[in-house]
Amino acid sequence: MSTVLRMTDSFTAVKQEERNSEEFEVKNGDLFKSNTSCYLFLDFVGEGSYGKVAKCMNLITAQDVALKIFKTEDDTDTKIEIDMLEVLSVLDPVKTNVVQYFERLKYRGHTCLAFEMLDRNLHQLLKDREYEPLSVSEIRLIAEQLLIALDALRGLGVIHGDLKPENIMLVNHENEPFRVKLIDFGLSCMTSEVTRGMTLQTLGYRAPEVVLGLPITKEIDMWSLGCVLSFLYMASHLFGVCSEYQMVRSIVEVLGQPADDILSAGYFTSIYFKVNQNWDYPKWLLKIYPKTQESIEIDDCRAFVSLLKGLLQMDPKTRITPAKAFRHPFLSMNHLVEEMDTSLYAFASFEKMMVCQTSDELEDDDIPYPKGEDVAAHVSNDNSSLPDRVAAAGVDKGSVGQMLVCKTDDSQEQTLVNEAEEKPKVDGLTATLSLQTQLLLAPMKAMQTCLMEKQLLVQMKRNQLSAKMPPVLIRLRRHLPLMGHLMKMHPSK
Repeated sequence: MSTVLRMTDSFTAVKQEERNSEEFEVKNGDLFKSNTSCYLFLDFVGEGSYGKVAKCMNLITAQDVALKIFKTEDDTDTKIEIDMLEVLSVLDPVKTNVVQYFERLKYRGHTCLAFEMLDRNLHQLLKDREYEPLSVSEIRLIAEQLLIALDALRGLGVIHGDLKPENIMLVNHENEPFRVKLIDFGLSCMTSEVTRGMTLQTLGYRAPEVVLGLPITKEIDMWSLGCVLSFLYMASHLFGVCSEYQMVRSIVEVLGQPADDILSAGYFTSIYFKVNQNWDYPKWLLKIYPKTQESIEIDDCRAFVSLLKGLLQMDPKTRITPAKAFRHPFLSMNHLVEEMDTSLYAFASFEKMMVCQTSDELEDDDIPYPKGEDVAAHVSNDNSSLPDRVAAAGVDKGSVGQMLVCKTDDSQEQTLVNEAEEKPKVDGLTATLSLQTQLLLAPMKAMQTCLMEKQLLVQMKRNQLSAKMPPVLIRLRRHLPLMGHLMKMHPSK
């Protein structure tokens, strides 16, 4: 029974749509009549989701008018706009740069609204100019007129809610260049009636507070105005118009990420941002879709930038210390741990850190001595053989630090030792460091411990993977990072 009802409803809807389409057809010579006027249809000059706009002539005044014909018979679709037009009727359409509204009438059951006839919208203007941008002086004239219109709306407590190039009309570009008026109040509302989370404005011109679910005010029209002016200057959209996520991402790329307190207050922030669990600031991070190798590398770059910001603080007191820097996610790599099993970038990053070992971690037997005449020196406490240049630098005895010096046959380094003197074989050199260097050396122990723990973790991961893979796949896995790098260098044609 329910299936039959659904089929009946669907059939009825199709028939209604066909009937609306048939009745919506207008021919040359058709008349639109109201109680006070009669309009002769001339031609269609525009079309939108709401319906069509027809150019008509008022047979009583011989004045051209624009007749906005709604495609549906439901008056609720037009009630909002009609209510707003009645509120705006108190404004002077010439002084406030708002389109002049005449009356409402019916045509074969369809609601029609009569307006003054205007020229073309700003988007059509750029299209006719083959998208040649407007000059700054031309944009200034348009900006001033739109600000007058928006200020008039504010005085009535009205939010336009859909400011975009298509809703800004030239009055008569040939006789009055760049004289514009604001049209289309279908999404307009009173400031006292807006609710948090409601959808207003067109993608690309939608204010962040609307997207994030923050309180909505009349300031959203000012955001749209900024987007309109940038469109006129660049002849392209400043922010994405394909999806809300694309728009949010482009806003972040152009203007930077909103402050943490703004994001924390948004109802819909979690749709576009994720909580940063790796470092303190910022609290929120933009989600990267889709989750690809590139996005994982972007997260790593974010961690790098965060460390740079800590290092490059203007105030020395707020500059990051070595101890805190070692615990920073860029070095601890906490943000890459969960990607270890699925990301070659994360795996390769951990594998590279395995070779980052200090001299204290290497046993004497593990030190790779070169085969040249001069060999690496063992560490000792004798600093009698230090060059004068080192002694002059303030290196004293008794320091905790040790220096490991390696020299090979192909070394190109210049020394201050007289080449005519005999070069004795050095068993080892010990250098005492300054107090400042000692203070820097202490946190290195923490880094060594951290690295050792990471190495153990990586090794455990590799062992787990190896236990589940045949030898051929294990060898292949080890070469995957190199293969990926080669594929990027030599992409297939």
